[in-house]
Amino acid sequence: MNKIAVIGLGRFGSTVAVALARKGVEVLAVDRRSPLFEAVADDVAVAVGFDATDIANLKAYDVGTMDAVVVAIGTNFEASVLVAMHCKHLGVPKVIAKAVNDMQESVLRQVGADMVIKPEEDMGLRLAEHLLTDSVVDFVELPDGYSLRRITVPEEWDGKSLAELNLLGGKRLNLVQIHRNEGPAESGHEPRVTKVPLPGGGEVLRAGDAIDVIGPDRELAKYE
Repeated sequence: MNKIAVIGLGRFGSTVAVALARKGVEVLAVDRRSPLFEAVADDVAVAVGFDATDIANLKAYDVGTMDAVVVAIGTNFEASVLVAMHCKHLGVPKVIAKAVNDMQESVLRQVGADMVIKPEEDMGLRLAEHLLTDSVVDFVELPDGYSLRRITVPEEWDGKSLAELNLLGGKRLNLVQIHRNEGPAESGHEPRVTKVPLPGGGEVLRAGDAIDVIGPDRELAKYE
C-alpha cells in the first residue's frame, strides 16, 4: 500500500500514522484539532485539519483515491461510523476502524468497515499470552539477523559469573532475564522458578538455569 489516510490523531492514530510514514508510506494525517495534526506534520506527507464527517472534505483531499483509510477517532463513535461509511461510499478498498467493544465492532462492520481493531483488547490478549507462556518475544521488535532465544545453562557454566564467562561483551549478546529453578516441584504443582531480570556481570549462573538472550542468529546458533 502506497497511500494511506489516518483519520483521528490521538495516541493510537498518531502512532499508526508516523509508523507508516517511516516505512515509506505516503500518509495523509487528519484531525480537526490543530495541536494534534501539527504534532505529526514533520513526520508525514500531509497533515491537515478538517471535519472528516463531512464527505465534501474527504472528497477535497482525494480520500477516495487512498489504498486504505484507518479510522482512529477516539471517543466520538458516531463520527467513526460516519467516516467509515463515507470512505466506503467514496470507493476506498480497505477501511480499518477502531472500536472499544463488540457492539461498536458490529456496527462498524455493518456500515462497511473491512477490518475492525480493538487496541486495548488486543493488547490485553497479548499480555495474557505473554504471562501464560512466560515469553517476551512478542514484545520485542528485532532487526533481521537477530533473535531472542531461551538457552539452558550447561554444566560447564555452573558457578561462574556472567563477567567470568564474558557472555555479554565478547559475544555481542544481551541477557534479558534468568529463569532459576529453585527446587523440585511439590505434588501437583510446577517447580518454583525465580526470575532475575537484566542481570549484571556479577550474577552467578547455575546449571539448569534458563536465560533469555538477544543477539545475532549466528552467535545464538552455537548454543542450540
